[in-house]
Amino acid sequence: MKPYLIKISSQKGGVGKTTISVNLATVLQELGNDVLLVDFDIANPSVGFHLGIENQNLGISDILLKNAKINDVAIPHTPTGLRVIPGSIVADQKDPSLLQIQRFITELKKSKYDYIIFDTAPGYLVPEFSSMCDEGIIITTPELSSCTSCVRLANSYKKYGLKANMIINRVKNKRYELHTKEIEEMFGSKALTTLPEVEVVPKSIAMHIPATLLDKHSIFSKDIFESARFFSSNSNNVQNYEKGGIISFILSLFRKYR
Repeated sequence: MKPYLIKISSQKGGVGKTTISVNLATVLQELGNDVLLVDFDIANPSVGFHLGIENQNLGISDILLKNAKINDVAIPHTPTGLRVIPGSIVADQKDPSLLQIQRFITELKKSKYDYIIFDTAPGYLVPEFSSMCDEGIIITTPELSSCTSCVRLANSYKKYGLKANMIINRVKNKRYELHTKEIEEMFGSKALTTLPEVEVVPKSIAMHIPATLLDKHSIFSKDIFESARFFSSNSNNVQNYEKGGIISFILSLFRKYR
């Protein structure tokens, strides 16, 4: 069985794309899947910051531009169980070519992972990359400019045969926001989920702990969990996920550093 490749993207920055990538990957792993999280934002990688992964010698650019081996770059993140290919923070960063990305994806599809989550840069970096993935998740906020950009990105996906779901993030339920139904009408289908603007998210980023581990009972965590169930039908692991949380995270840190 080949890995299922999920591209998480947006047209605008600041919509919470990396937060959702990290937390969706974390919950899919908790549900008993083998998950690889790839920081595919070449210019401004941030997955490492969210997970407390810093000062790595190798990153995604070493694979794409220097032919480094995937297994040499992917590192275990003990607290979540994920494998992570971090971003590369170097001066004069070059964008990868289509051929380099194709080679990378070909190797990934030979791997043992159940899911591979790509946290991508905003916009259209190598549009053909969309045709190499199995599904796209487009992140928007309930603002008109963000939603219209989301629709344009979805239309681009259609040209490459990539089915796309939408997540509406940072919902405050204010009168000036677009209503979920309005956004869904613009997008042409129902949203996978809507995620509220809640304090646990910035707190989790500052602590380098995924929100879904910091507080499993928050509205945000429950909504991410339901989204993960959309992709994973491994219901035998649901109970184990709900019993975990920050205590499990702390114990895993203890095991990592003792």
